[in-house]
Amino acid sequence: MAFGFSINFIAYSLFSTTSHRATPRVILISIDSGNADYLSEAMMPKLFGEVMAHGTKFKSAITVLPAETQHGHTSMLTGAFPNKTGLLGNGLYFNDTGQTVGVLLDPDYRLAETIFEAINRTNPALKTAFISGKWRLPPLLSKGADLIFASPVTDIPLPEGYLQRLGSPVLFYDGDIVDTWIIDALIDVIKHDDPDFTFVNLAWTDVFGHFCGGIGDYSAIIQQQLWELDDLFMRLITELKAMGEFENTVLVITSDHGMETVEKFVDVQGYLADNGVESHIHIEGASGFVFLTNSSQKDAAVSLLRQHPDIAVVVPRENMSQYPYCLDTFINRTGHIYFSMREHVQISLQLFGDDLPLGNIGSHGGISCQDTIMAFMGPNITCPGYERVDIVPNIVDIVPTICHIMGWTVPQQAQGRVLYEILE
Repeated sequence: MAFGFSINFIAYSLFSTTSHRATPRVILISIDSGNADYLSEAMMPKLFGEVMAHGTKFKSAITVLPAETQHGHTSMLTGAFPNKTGLLGNGLYFNDTGQTVGVLLDPDYRLAETIFEAINRTNPALKTAFISGKWRLPPLLSKGADLIFASPVTDIPLPEGYLQRLGSPVLFYDGDIVDTWIIDALIDVIKHDDPDFTFVNLAWTDVFGHFCGGIGDYSAIIQQQLWELDDLFMRLITELKAMGEFENTVLVITSDHGMETVEKFVDVQGYLADNGVESHIHIEGASGFVFLTNSSQKDAAVSLLRQHPDIAVVVPRENMSQYPYCLDTFINRTGHIYFSMREHVQISLQLFGDDLPLGNIGSHGGISCQDTIMAFMGPNITCPGYERVDIVPNIVDIVPTICHIMGWTVPQQAQGRVLYEILE
């Protein structure tokens, strides 16, 4: 790797060329489960240095609730809150049918247009690429992309020629792809197909986080993962510089949600039942949606939930439109009450009399995992050299800002704002 960096550095220093593109390319990279302070001088010093030199970094951004993968990436790529996307986590429960969808894969569940679909609808001459380490994302979100790089478990074939050049991806046991292969694919697609917009999901920080914990611990495994990820980012940046393309690339780095170490599991459905309130709770990590058997017990349920020492936020249906919740989609999806546990606490479920924890050593889903990474580099980005603490952007602001920079039409249901504060 060091030899490769040296060769690319020499090539960039001595033989760099002017970009052949008339307009910038855009690369949006999501570090799955990236806590806000992962992109720091201590945790990822090389990437941090590049961002400080060439772009704008926010101290933190905020993702949607529940803070889950399918949900976070949907809002990221649509620019829309849950009340427009119709998604409320990794899965959904439909109260009218009693059906639970554990992992959302069908794009018909999604009610908002993605940036891929908007580009395909309004400017089909532009070329787009979707590169995902998470196997679950492409079935839900890649519709409209010209080039799709997905795990073999999805049965989505790689674009022609890429398997021969890249080889088969190395997978985690559930089908997620290692970050190294994903960065290889990104560099290769830039060289061979030169897409105008590319979305990249790096899954490995999430994989390690679920087994090692999250913010506040910085176990040796997590730290090593971030150092390796730092090197991969530098490999990408070095390649772009060697091609003469770095100055003409808008690079956005963000994350779908954070990660925390789990210290306690609480059976909230059992707690309500023990106090005379029957319900079904759809669990999304540290977030829960309460579907009451008797809706007249809503006030009693809200009061009980607010009394629980491990519950941080309780939002009855009539308040779900409030920011930053924006959960007021169909009641058969949200139920009567939304709640989030406090930091380091997850929701469990009583099954056949046993307490079943729904999580690992590390998990997410609640308000304590809402803080995420956000940084912009490239043409038209101002304010290099310091961290923005005066603004806390939302994940839904990314796509409107990209579309403003590029002059593209925003997706139809987008609700985020353009981050004019960081633009020329």
